[in-house]
Amino acid sequence: MNDEEKEQVFVDLVKYSWDKFNERLNNSKIDEILVGAVVASNVKNGYSLIDINSDGVNHYLRFEKLTDRTRIIFKLNNLSEDLTVAKVQGHLADVTIGYGEKVNNVGTVWNAFKSEIKSAFMLTTEPGVITCDADLTGSYIYVQIPLILNLDKYLGENIYTINVPLLQKDIDCVVHSLRKYLKGRLAA
Repeated sequence: MNDEEKEQVFVDLVKYSWDKFNERLNNSKIDEILVGAVVASNVKNGYSLIDINSDGVNHYLRFEKLTDRTRIIFKLNNLSEDLTVAKVQGHLADVTIGYGEKVNNVGTVWNAFKSEIKSAFMLTTEPGVITCDADLTGSYIYVQIPLILNLDKYLGENIYTINVPLLQKDIDCVVHSLRKYLKGRLAA
């Protein structure tokens, strides 16, 4: 090999190394990207972020619509933190979305819920199963549903480019269905 060919091999190795380094780095940032996209989507839907925390694996967010005091809660978990998993399955997230309303006599309402539909209160991580919960100190009744989201649906070629309108629409449709379910339960 001549000097120029050796230089090109060197340049190609460095470029390949940077490409793989950035691929791994970008995959490790998906959690932050998801949290930011959820915040942006809910703010665009008229909610204010009132609480956020993380245990290092799960990220918890709580939003409130200040005009009617309704709340949305999220639990987000990146299922594809490992780059190999992300390459095979795509970027997946375990997401639980909840909708809550402030009610009078929350203890009475909650006890009526518990006695009426005991089986719906079992803890489950199965997607699509609506469960109920109560925040007795805040006087909120919540319904929530676990889902597995394909984040690739929302991510652009550059992971920092998110299709916020699509995520916003999907979240709004889930919240709409949960709201209808809760209103039906409260009216019963």
